[in-house]
Amino acid sequence: MSARDDLATFAVVRRGIEAWYAAEHRDFPWRGLTDPYAVLVSEVMLQQTQAARIAERFPTFINRFPTAAALAAAPTAAVLAAWSGLGYNRRALALQRAATAVTTDGWPRDVDGLQRLPGVGPYTARAVASLAFGVPVGVVDTNVRRWLLRRFGGPDAPRRLQALADDLAAPGRGDGIAAWTHATMEFGARICTQRTPRCDACPVADGCPSRGMAAPVHVPRQPAFNGSTRQQRGALLRELAASESHAIADIGLDETIVNALAGEGLLHRSGGMVRLGGRLQSGHDPEGEPG
Repeated sequence: MSARDDLATFAVVRRGIEAWYAAEHRDFPWRGLTDPYAVLVSEVMLQQTQAARIAERFPTFINRFPTAAALAAAPTAAVLAAWSGLGYNRRALALQRAATAVTTDGWPRDVDGLQRLPGVGPYTARAVASLAFGVPVGVVDTNVRRWLLRRFGGPDAPRRLQALADDLAAPGRGDGIAAWTHATMEFGARICTQRTPRCDACPVADGCPSRGMAAPVHVPRQPAFNGSTRQQRGALLRELAASESHAIADIGLDETIVNALAGEGLLHRSGGMVRLGGRLQSGHDPEGEPG
């Protein structure tokens, strides 16, 4: 296929998905927002968590911490309590560190600068850049990866898929940039789904090599949650979050789990109690990758 053919195909795919999204998209509380802080909060929340669940929690979190400065200044225990139940609690610590950084130094407005913020990886940097700052770059989450592979074939190489996503996003202008970013993820989540893709409702089915025979796209499987250390960690953090003082007696707790969570800045021991958050309670937590 020539470069001209590629561009023609990209234009057809983009127009089809844009038109479908304009007519069929779901309304979520973060859709249409351009405040980079709100966008970042939503994107961090949405990592490995269903959108319907985040739709309930996002407004509450934003009301509690309406600005990056408010989140940066909040006690870590309060941030973790507000995050409780969303899982991967280190994301909350990284988000607070990112809020501290932009409160001090301002918001980077490009992908490279955003990616230097604590806890912000390539996908999140591109999402914030496109949704908040109108940078015409593509995002490749699990849903986008799936439909790119089905529509354009392999190889399943991250750099190739990112280049495809960027080429599709490149013609974006103004408000259309954010709409396209949302559309690419919504299309994969609702039409080009993992197990039962809706080829009959697909707006870009014509010319798709996977039409009517799309196989599931491999994604790494996580270990079973029930009975896992991850489940026990979460249960302890939820108990601390639910406590009025965000503390419980340091009696009969699993030493390995307590020590691991303490090392990550998610709790600390003090006065015979285990307390939510790191020892420093001003938003300046011990370093740790989000997970």
